[in-house]
Amino acid sequence: MNIKKYAIATIATFVFIFVFEWLWHGMLMKGMYEATKDVWRPEDPSLMGYIFASQFLFAAVLTYIYTLVGKYLPCKRGIAFGFFAGLLLAIPNLGVYAYMPIPLTIPLMWMLSMLVECLGAGMVIAAIYKE
Repeated sequence: MNIKKYAIATIATFVFIFVFEWLWHGMLMKGMYEATKDVWRPEDPSLMGYIFASQFLFAAVLTYIYTLVGKYLPCKRGIAFGFFAGLLLAIPNLGVYAYMPIPLTIPLMWMLSMLVECLGAGMVIAAIYKE
């Protein structure tokens, strides 16, 4: 594995994920979260480290999986990689509706966000690994 490319792709993917999730969850879904605030933890800045860690680890693992299955594929394959990774990760969000007292629109939005996020991440990773 090319460690330099892996590190660059991981960092670029992390930045993409951070910005995407801030826009999606912090802006687009903010009203949905406020309307259901009784089921969420109160905002606590000290928990941001967990968010950063999860986003970075997600970027690192997604990039690593790409190096195993698609590092020599053109960008179109990055889209396919991102789509199937997103689909795989989005589906379990539907089950959340069964055990959390939230409107169905929230898990559906989570599913859509995971699909879009992984599509974008797949394109970022593929662009960096492009020959």
